[in-house]
Amino acid sequence: MKGTLTRTGLALAAITACLAGAALAQQSRQPVLRHGFWFSGGLGYGTLGCQGCSGREGSISGNLSLGGTLSPRVLLGVSTNGWTKSDSGSTLTVAAVTAAVRFYPSPTGGLFLTGGVGLGTVSAGINGFGSASQTGGAVLLGVGYDIPIGRSVSLTPYWNGYALTYSGGDANVGQLGLGITVH
Repeated sequence: MKGTLTRTGLALAAITACLAGAALAQQSRQPVLRHGFWFSGGLGYGTLGCQGCSGREGSISGNLSLGGTLSPRVLLGVSTNGWTKSDSGSTLTVAAVTAAVRFYPSPTGGLFLTGGVGLGTVSAGINGFGSASQTGGAVLLGVGYDIPIGRSVSLTPYWNGYALTYSGGDANVGQLGLGITVH
């Protein structure tokens, strides 16, 4: 199963790189306008780790973010990030909701850094036996690049890392994905 997940992760990374390269080659010469309400959502591959785990587990991962624009360089909002894996009737999910800042070093460039703090949850369930969850503090760090495909729409490859601590443990997820951002 791990070999399949590794191949899936590599395939998703290759697809993300190809789509980003194609979009970069096609991008418009006009800068993306960042103002008002913004929204971003993406899917990709993530790996889960924790203190005391024997290794990292890979599976599907994604995020949704939305908020308002303070300036062409600073966006404030809420970010949700999640990772989930189901196997043989059991499901494990690690998610975080954070108040986040998206910072663009250049007011007209596509590169951005993301940071946030909030709450995270680890949930585990087994079919027929119920589920349990733990909640704790969470932090988010990320980097991405908006590749314009219109005046206010971008294709956005990203990497996010989020971690949480809760009573009796911790968890961390690294996610590589491709999203759409609308400014």
